[in-house]
Amino acid sequence: MNRPPQDVEFKAGKAKLTGTTVTSDSRKGYLKFGVTPEGLTCVQWRPRDSSAYEDEFYFAPGELKFVKVPACKTGRMYYLNFSGSDQKEFYWLQEANVEGDAKIEKALKVIESYIPDDDDDEQMVVDTPPPTAPVPTTTTTTTTIKQDNPQQPKNPSVNEVSQSQPKPTTTTTPPPSATNLDFIKDLFSNLPTQPKQPQITLGKILTAENLIPFLKENPEIKKELIQYLPEEYQKDENMINEVLHSAQFLQSIETLDYAIHEGHGPEIVSLLGYEPSIASQRGVEGFLTNIQEGTNKKKNNK
Repeated sequence: MNRPPQDVEFKAGKAKLTGTTVTSDSRKGYLKFGVTPEGLTCVQWRPRDSSAYEDEFYFAPGELKFVKVPACKTGRMYYLNFSGSDQKEFYWLQEANVEGDAKIEKALKVIESYIPDDDDDEQMVVDTPPPTAPVPTTTTTTTTIKQDNPQQPKNPSVNEVSQSQPKPTTTTTPPPSATNLDFIKDLFSNLPTQPKQPQITLGKILTAENLIPFLKENPEIKKELIQYLPEEYQKDENMINEVLHSAQFLQSIETLDYAIHEGHGPEIVSLLGYEPSIASQRGVEGFLTNIQEGTNKKKNNK
């Protein structure tokens, strides 16, 4: 049997082609490639803060083509090629480790070239294990509360637990059995934990929607930043808006986020000309606090 390759999922954002210009979507997401039980190749994209897929495409075996855009300077822009039509869906890699792009491409080549055998369906029937004998009642009670059981009720409450137990009668109630105690113990262990607070990232702060109005209100800062742009962009001040929407800018922010969360905040603060503090080791919020304190200190010393 020609077994399908493993699914491949990695961080990637969407992009849109308008005329001859590709504009990146600032949202962070996941792009997933896999093979369905029917042998079709499935490509799905979803935002990182959602489990719902926004894009979902299916390809016949051997028809998937995930093509790198040669004109992209960073080399991290790709598109799905649909045979028989002019449709193209663009995506750009958001993985912090650029060196890992080659591994992603290699894994996707395996999925692209996968073609199931003609007798795969027949083989799957042969490989199906025979029905097992009925399991004891106590085992069934225990397995109904496992997390991977699709029939498990969501977020059971304490009232539901108490209602599932036998109501007392006028006769003497026997002591609870080990099965019931296990049921209650497992049920409480499946209750949801306190959700984690969303992580602050530079990507959520330094967006084009936030920066463009800020630079418009602070022309002196805008003028200072323009001198760091490529020479062809310095001739027109409005070109900075295009830079803020580019995949290269979004990738740079992603890389900086990664470096800060990996504990390199103090080094970056020092390179910016400020004195690192312990706050710079506490993620993006602490990093920005350190920068603000350093800026205020310089102003007070003038």
